[in-house]
Amino acid sequence: MRVLVRALPVVIAGAALALNLSPGLTGAHSERATQLQAADDPAVPINRATPTKLMPLGDSNTAGGDAAGGGYRTDLWQLLQADGRPVDFVGSVTSGSAALGDKNHEGHGGWTIGQIQGSVAGWLNTYQPDVVTLQIGTNDMYDDASAGAAPGKLSTLIDTINTTLPNAKVFVSNIPQLKDDNHYSRVAAFNATIPGIVAAKAAAGKAVSYLDANSGLFQPYDFVDMWHPNYGAASKAAARWYAALTGAPLTRLEAEQTANATVVHATRVQITSASGGGKIGYIDYADSSVTFKFQVGAAGNYRIRARGANGTGTNCSHKVSANGGPAATVVYPSYSWDLLGVGAVDVALTAGQNTIKFSKGDCYTELDAIDVGPVPVN
Repeated sequence: MRVLVRALPVVIAGAALALNLSPGLTGAHSERATQLQAADDPAVPINRATPTKLMPLGDSNTAGGDAAGGGYRTDLWQLLQADGRPVDFVGSVTSGSAALGDKNHEGHGGWTIGQIQGSVAGWLNTYQPDVVTLQIGTNDMYDDASAGAAPGKLSTLIDTINTTLPNAKVFVSNIPQLKDDNHYSRVAAFNATIPGIVAAKAAAGKAVSYLDANSGLFQPYDFVDMWHPNYGAASKAAARWYAALTGAPLTRLEAEQTANATVVHATRVQITSASGGGKIGYIDYADSSVTFKFQVGAAGNYRIRARGANGTGTNCSHKVSANGGPAATVVYPSYSWDLLGVGAVDVALTAGQNTIKFSKGDCYTELDAIDVGPVPVN
C-alpha cells in the first residue's frame, strides 16, 4: 500500500454540481447546461487534416486563478485529447501546469473588456484562430458605472472579433458569479444580458454562440478567493465548454457522492482540486471498487472519461466493467496527487439502468468523477 504525503484541505460541506448535458443519459444530482453548437457541425471535429486552432480569450479566469494555473483550459484540453481531436491552443501567453499539454492562450489577469478590445485585432491577425472561446467581464464588475457599460463593450468586442476573422467561430460564456454580496448583483445583471447580445449577432449571420459555463458555482469549495473559481470548479466549466465546442454533451457523476456511486474498501477524500469537492482515494486492494449507477435512453457505445489523481510517477490504471461484463482498462497519466488527469475507455451500455464498476488496476490512482456520453463520431 502506498503512503500519501500531501496536505488535504478541509472542505466545507455543500451540494455538488453534476452536469446532465445528454438527453439520453441521466444521473443523480444532474443539471442541464446550455449548449448551442450543432452536433453535426462541431467547432473542434475529430476528422480534420490540420489541428483546429483555438484561442482561449479573457482575463485571469482564462489564464487560471486556480491551483493548476489553467482555469477551464486544463480539463478542456484533456477532454479534447481523450477524443483524439486535433486541436492547437494559440495565443501570446504561455502558462499552466503539467496537466495542461498545450499552454498557449490570451488570458490576461486583471484586464477589462476594454483592455482586451485594444489588443484583440492584433492577436487574431497574428494567430488566425479557427475558434475563439471568450469569457470576459469580471474586472468590469468593480463598480456600478463600469458594470453598466460592460454589455455594450462586450457587444463591440464580439463585433471586432467577427469583423477581423469572419470565419472564426466565437463562443461566448457568462462569467463566474463572484463570492461577494457587493458584486453579486452586478455579475447577475451582466450575465443576464449576454444571451441576448449573442442571439442578436447570430440572427444577423455571425458565427457566434452562447454557453453557460459558470452557473451553479456557489458552494464555498468552488472558489479560491472572491474572484477566481478553483481547480475543481474550473473542471466543471471545462465539461460545458467541451459540450459546446464538440456538440457532444456529457453527464458528470461525482465518485464521492453516495447518490451516484457505491464505494467499497476505499476512502472518500475532501480536496478542492476535485470537481465536487471530494474524490475516492485508496483504491488499493483487490476488492476495492467504485460502482456508478445511471440510466441511458438508448443502447450503444459510450465513452467514459475518468478524472483521476496519480502521483506515482508512472502511468497507472483502473479496471472498468460495464454491467458485470469483461473488464477494460482506463489509463491515467501521472501529474501529481493534486493535479488530475483524464483517461478514457469505451463501453457498451444498454437502454435503461447501467452499472460501471471501477476497481484496482496497475499501481494507484484516486478517482474524482466520470463524464459519460455517446462515443463521438465527428
